Amino acid sequence: MAEYSNPQLPDEVNNSDARPLRSFFAMAAAVVVLGAGAALAFAFLGGALARHLPYAAEVSLIGPYAKQYPPREGPVEIYLQDLVDRLAARMSLPEGMQIQVHYVDEEVVNAFATLGGHVAMYRGLLEKLPDENALAMVLAHEVGHARHRHPIASLGRGIAFAAVLSLVSAGAGSGAAESILGQSGMLTLLTFSRAQEEEADVAGLAALAAVYGHAGGATETFRVMSAAAAEKGVREPPKFLSTHPVTKARIERIERMIAQNGWQSDGDRTPIPRAVRDALKSATKTR
Repeated sequence: MAEYSNPQLPDEVNNSDARPLRSFFAMAAAVVVLGAGAALAFAFLGGALARHLPYAAEVSLIGPYAKQYPPREGPVEIYLQDLVDRLAARMSLPEGMQIQVHYVDEEVVNAFATLGGHVAMYRGLLEKLPDENALAMVLAHEVGHARHRHPIASLGRGIAFAAVLSLVSAGAGSGAAESILGQSGMLTLLTFSRAQEEEADVAGLAALAAVYGHAGGATETFRVMSAAAAEKGVREPPKFLSTHPVTKARIERIERMIAQNGWQSDGDRTPIPRAVRDALKSATKTR
């Protein structure tokens, strides 16, 4: 019987001398190394990376929470949304970004921005603002946070990782987001850095001047919030202990910006509509 031996393959046929199992382990090791590198990148650069993720991923993450706070059609909500739309139209928002205002009927003197272009405005602050111009600065400031992707950046590596997962699997991304945001993820007060607050001030001030033709009302908000804090016995910390600009320094910086850009510092003020004021008074009386 003739002995059998493997035939020699022609030179033009690609035939690796490496064993298949060895190739498999080499590829697996490469995947592990790349995965570890990505994990380290998110661990150290999560916030910086997060703001460069597709905006659609951010909207996807906040979607389940946003459904818990659907838009309402009261006079206050309609007015706030219309004002935000006017401001946002002058702020060069990223493609696909839409701002949704949520009116919170509580006495808290505050407003904030969260993921997905959602902005919350509390009755407590709205009641204390003297006119629409001051209100516009508040809203434009919060839109500025959204414009610069500060909410997702401030949540850091955890939410960045969840956003990446959402691009691969909506279920996995939502699960990761839920563990980070919790059940109240839509209305979460985020902590922004001093630099982020100043960046939002710049965006808000430019929008205010563009819509009204002057920067009147730009500093009232900070005085109102400072006074409200003083009423409760809350004192501002020294600047080196605070991530937010101290009120006096912040007002001075805004006034310098107005002068540097050649904007008129004040002008005709627009009152908050009577229907809105009446709705606020009515809400207060029922409590």
